[in-house]
Amino acid sequence: MAYVLHALIDREERVHDQDSAESTVEALRASPESTACLVVEDASEEELQGLTKAFDLHPLAVEDASHGHQRPKLERYGQALFLAAHPISYKDGSEKLVIAEVHAFIGPNYFVVTVPKGGASELVMRQLRRAFKRTALEPHNPQTLLYFLLDGVVDGYDPVLMDLEEDLDEIEENLFAGGNTSQRIYELFNEVVKFQRATRPLSYLLDLLMRGADKYGTPQQLHPHFRDVKDHVLRAIEHLDSLRSALQNALTVDSTLVGQRQNDAMKRLSSWAAILVVPTIIAGIYGMNFEEMPELGWALGYPFALGLMVVISGILYVLFKKKNWM
Repeated sequence: MAYVLHALIDREERVHDQDSAESTVEALRASPESTACLVVEDASEEELQGLTKAFDLHPLAVEDASHGHQRPKLERYGQALFLAAHPISYKDGSEKLVIAEVHAFIGPNYFVVTVPKGGASELVMRQLRRAFKRTALEPHNPQTLLYFLLDGVVDGYDPVLMDLEEDLDEIEENLFAGGNTSQRIYELFNEVVKFQRATRPLSYLLDLLMRGADKYGTPQQLHPHFRDVKDHVLRAIEHLDSLRSALQNALTVDSTLVGQRQNDAMKRLSSWAAILVVPTIIAGIYGMNFEEMPELGWALGYPFALGLMVVISGILYVLFKKKNWM
C-alpha cells in the first residue's frame, strides 16, 4: 500500500501535510474539530483494518472496498457515508473504456479514499488539492471534499463522450463505403453500455445526497454545486442514450447493407448463370449424337450454332445490364 496523501485541515481551512497516516490520526485525536484527509492506493487487508480501527469504519463498507467491483453507490452508516464511483477514460486506439474504481469513506471529521493500483489516484489528488484552495466552500467539511471528488469524476466523462461521438461519426462515414463495420459497431455499443452502467446510478446517488443535505448538515453553499454535478450526470446519461440509439440504428443499417450487397452478388451470379446456360443447352442438344438431326448435314450448322449462342447470350447480357443485375 502507498499513501499518496495524508493531511489535516483545521477549522481555519489551513491544510497541514502530515508525514504519515499514523501521524494524521494522532493529529486528529489531538484536534478532533479538524478533518483528516487520506488517500491510499492499493490498500491491503491489514491496512484497511487499521483504517477501520482508526476511524471506526463500518465493516460492510470496508468489505465492499476490499473486494472492489462495486456498482456506483452511496450508502449511509449512521453519521458516515460510503461512496463507490467510477472514473472513466478512453483509449482511442483500441476504442476501449478504462473504468477505474474509487471508494471514499466520509465521516464527521475524516475523508478517506482508497483507489486500486494504477487507478485514479491522480484524479483524486488533483481534485482534493483544488478543494483545499477553495476556502469559501469550507474544505474542512468532508462533504466539500466529497463534492470535489464527484465533480472530478463526472467532469472526466465529457472528453470520453466526445471521443465516442467521433468514433460514431467515423462509423457512419464508413457504413456506405462497403467495409466490414459490424464488429466495430458491436464493440463500441458494448463500451457505451458499460459507460451507462457506470453513470446511471449517479443520478439516484446525488438525489439521495441532496435529500439528506439538511438532515446531515451539508453546507448550504454546496447545495447548488451538488445540483450542478447532477445536471452534468443527466446530460451524460442523455448523451449516452443518444449514442446507444445511433449505434443500434447503425447496426441495423449495416445489416441491411450487408443483405443488399449479398442480394446484388446473387443477382450477378444468377445473371451469369442464365447467360452461360444458353450455350450449354445448345451444345447439349447438338451433342446427343442422334443420326436423324437435320442440322448435322448442314454446311453452316456449326457457325450457326456458335452464332446462336453469342446472340442469345448477348441479348441476355443487355437485358440484365439494364436491370442493374450486372
